[in-house]
Amino acid sequence: MTVKGLIDDLSDFDPPLWAGLDPVARLEFQSRLQRIHLPGGAVLFQEGDPADSLYMVMSGALGVSFQGGHGEQRRIARIEPPETVGEMALITNAPRSGTVTALRDSLLLRLAREDFDHLIERWPSVMLYLSRLLADRLRAATHSAPVTFMPTTFALVPVTKGVDATDFAQALLREMRRSQGAGIDLIDAMPSEADESWLYRFEAGHSRVIYVASEPSGHWTERCIRHADHVIFVARPGEPLACDAEALLRTASSWRRHDLVLLQEPDASRPAPAHPSLDGLPIDQRLQLRENNLSDLQRLIRTSSGQAVGLVLAGGGARGFAHLGAIQALREYEIPIDLVGGTSIGALMAATCAIQIGIDEAKALMREAFVTRPPLNDYTLPLVALVRGLKVDARLVAHFGERNIEDLWLPFFCVSSNLTTGTTHVHRKGALWRALRASLAIPGLLPPVVEQEGVLVDGAMMNNLPADVMADLQRGPVLGIDVARDAAFTGPDDARKAPLLRRLLGVPADAPDIVSLLYRSATISSEAQTLKARAHAAHIIHPPLADVPLRGWEHFEKVVEIGYRHTRERIEAGALEGFKPT
Repeated sequence: MTVKGLIDDLSDFDPPLWAGLDPVARLEFQSRLQRIHLPGGAVLFQEGDPADSLYMVMSGALGVSFQGGHGEQRRIARIEPPETVGEMALITNAPRSGTVTALRDSLLLRLAREDFDHLIERWPSVMLYLSRLLADRLRAATHSAPVTFMPTTFALVPVTKGVDATDFAQALLREMRRSQGAGIDLIDAMPSEADESWLYRFEAGHSRVIYVASEPSGHWTERCIRHADHVIFVARPGEPLACDAEALLRTASSWRRHDLVLLQEPDASRPAPAHPSLDGLPIDQRLQLRENNLSDLQRLIRTSSGQAVGLVLAGGGARGFAHLGAIQALREYEIPIDLVGGTSIGALMAATCAIQIGIDEAKALMREAFVTRPPLNDYTLPLVALVRGLKVDARLVAHFGERNIEDLWLPFFCVSSNLTTGTTHVHRKGALWRALRASLAIPGLLPPVVEQEGVLVDGAMMNNLPADVMADLQRGPVLGIDVARDAAFTGPDDARKAPLLRRLLGVPADAPDIVSLLYRSATISSEAQTLKARAHAAHIIHPPLADVPLRGWEHFEKVVEIGYRHTRERIEAGALEGFKPT
């Protein structure tokens, strides 16, 4: 097929590059274009290469990256139809400023430098479009707003025995059409007489396409993956990988998203773990899905389509009880919670959400843990910390058992502060209780958690509201709940707890207690980072908690109610409309 015929066939392809050109000019433009098929993962050009042409994307997607100061490749842009790439170097007559890679099998149209110069000379209006394009990309590169990845092609690949990919794909298709429109279709084989351009036309005729593979490896499976923005591996818990992991790794791309969906039994109370052989797959996120469960299927669709709600909960001592009330309000008003993360006590509350226990059970657990049987009273000689931490360890194990983070119903993370490296440590796998213990370890109060990565303490030291960590997942809008925004010191309230002892020791009546001092000292330096992280959230909820001290555990019921009432008010005021499912 000629380039002209191909462009006519892809009727929706109307690149701004030739906007405003008359039919004669368009014909000459098209006559100078060369059609190029670029397989997924192939490099179009490297940073520093000489500039000899520009390219228009007709189908597929390209990724732009450049080399960072430490030799790493930094991803900066995604180019999709009908955008152009490579024009900057032609205009400036400079080497390529970045490396461009095919994110999936892509169809491009190439315009050589001499043809570009000829067309610019005859039709200067093309230059106006290119100037606007470059200005837009410069603004995007310097803007800090979070970007959500919106895939349009998906590959469904069964990787263990016992997975009926066709049935699963049909269920996924029905629900995607219901929630996202009719322009979605699936393809499980290529017609025998079709060539690669047939797939491009199929993609161009639909808003989203699901490629369905019937087996974990093979020519069609590789083609499905190469054409996909988002690969969904589907497996049965406990079943080993049904192919050589190398076959799947060959088609892996750092630009392409890979998720593992574990099909759980319909009545499963806890997710069964994946077989260890699946650890070799290139997995970005592990998702649990009960068979024939519409709610789980809808969560998968939102998470795969850039429409998932990521809930992030801040640390703040006793004020963190407000998270329970906020979660209760979100559930009552059917605001979905698809991913959760948090810091310190916010991590603890996020974990109760991730294991999907009822709100009444969660309240009972937290009331017992902090009010009925406080865990922070096993004092010791303060060589490392004021408290041994054994009660905290035992309570965490009792409440969460031996669950691993990757085996929770909801994707979960928490953060701790690595004193060895001076960086934020994000916990995404491993023992849940131990990750929580690290995120809760206020320096001087609780002993640190020592891991191979370093000495880990309370995450609030580095990032008390890790909305930036959630936004980096690019799964959809981020909702933050900040319970530490108001002033943290309420000295007189704390002083009333031991007035006689304070007088005997000569401690000023309005001085904060040692635990509040330790917490505030540990977290004050993170306020600037927390402010930066807040910019990554689509909305932040601030329950009014100024009169609640950090150690006000006895205010449990009051704080939960404040969180519930304030979140309900924000929902009813329409502040969370953008988080409701379509």
